[in-house]
Amino acid sequence: MQAIPPVSRQDVCVTSLKDISMKKLCLAIIAILFLCENGFAQCEGWGTPADSLRTVTQHSLYRDYINNAKGKSPEEAAKLYREALPFWTHCYKNAPAGTKKHFRDGITIYKAFFMVETDAAKKQAHLDMIYDLYERRVQCFDNDVYVRTRQLVDMFYYLGAEQDKINETAKNIISIAGNETEPVVLLPLMSSSVYLFQHKKITQAELLDTRKQVNDIINHNLSTQKDEKIKAQYVDAQKQVDAQFNSVEGKFDCSYYRPAIVAKYEADPDNMDNCVAVRQELIDKYCGEDDPLVQEITAKIKNKNEEIRIKIDERNRIIEEQLNSSARKAREAYNAGNYAEAARLFEAAISETDDIEKQANCHYYIASSYLNMGKNQQARTYARKAAALRANWGKPYIIIGKAYLNGACGSNDWGKPLCYMAAVNKFRKAKSVDPSIASEADDWIRKYGGNYPTIQAAHSRTRKDGERVNTGCWINETVTLKTKK
Repeated sequence: MQAIPPVSRQDVCVTSLKDISMKKLCLAIIAILFLCENGFAQCEGWGTPADSLRTVTQHSLYRDYINNAKGKSPEEAAKLYREALPFWTHCYKNAPAGTKKHFRDGITIYKAFFMVETDAAKKQAHLDMIYDLYERRVQCFDNDVYVRTRQLVDMFYYLGAEQDKINETAKNIISIAGNETEPVVLLPLMSSSVYLFQHKKITQAELLDTRKQVNDIINHNLSTQKDEKIKAQYVDAQKQVDAQFNSVEGKFDCSYYRPAIVAKYEADPDNMDNCVAVRQELIDKYCGEDDPLVQEITAKIKNKNEEIRIKIDERNRIIEEQLNSSARKAREAYNAGNYAEAARLFEAAISETDDIEKQANCHYYIASSYLNMGKNQQARTYARKAAALRANWGKPYIIIGKAYLNGACGSNDWGKPLCYMAAVNKFRKAKSVDPSIASEADDWIRKYGGNYPTIQAAHSRTRKDGERVNTGCWINETVTLKTKK
């Protein structure tokens, strides 16, 4: 396919030289170039009836080509536009402001040329012409925001503009249009901002300011817009903007997350479950254990845990004093390390009492005895019974987690790591229901929390992060897959 030649102002002017005799060529070139430059410097309309007759005719001719190109492939459209180019050129030269279509159609023509051109220099010339048409359209018809919005869409979707230029254009539009900014501006703005943030050309604070500005525009229009079709466009823009922002949200530092987390704490500072959750969230969001609020909550949790421990010890002392002879003998056997005998005696003690607290204690010590004997499945069975009898008791879940660690089965790169993940889930469960053992649970979590299957092992089994996977074997727990390299 023949390449489409770029057309500059000089090319436009030379088109008018065809009827000039060669004898006066030099003088004619000088005169017409002068007229062309002056013509392009102004926003002329159709002119006098005599002047406009030919221009209107040329307009009608090139518009036929524009209409015929609709629905055609880029190559076919470009071929038609090539034939239309002399007629459009006459209109653009003699009556650029006769109608907005002269600019709009010119952009359409040169976009088609740009899309199919393979020569870099010619492609750049087409691109320069497109930008020049946008500039002159603003000069001749004003309505800067509308024109710049159309230009931004072309830059973002078709012209391969640099991200900083897209960002600058979008911000200029918003600075003028404010809440009246069209929804098509918002995705290019957020997408380019995310790109610039990823390449360290803007700061986190600048990206967050842009995010807020975009959200304010969307929220304003969702609450005030009467046209449901336009409102739907803002809804779509919100989804697109959120997707862009979410792609980098995990790369922010503590300062982004901290205000919202602090607000959670201040809303219910005496709720220990809330304190534990806030502390963990601060650590997970890169604030670190040296963060003042983390240290404050840690001290509060330790004090509260000490109070709980004292109460539990006292309760256990009272319970032990009330235990029947079988339970006392069972405890003696347990303390002596005679775990098989302890399990048998605690089992007998259960049948000798109707006290739920005593039964829960006996089930717990049976579970602990089996754990010490390496009988992990039996340990889990009795730990579950203990947890069922006493609400908000974390120690049975610690037993189950340890049993999973001791009895982990399968390959080293897949099965066992899945079992470790199941164990860590139990340690997390333990501290979520019972803050008094949060410290012990955290120790186990820190020790085994990173023992994930390898990404290679997951791929070989056609598994990916986020999927629910069963551990298999006697453990038979389902975990959410997370891998490591």
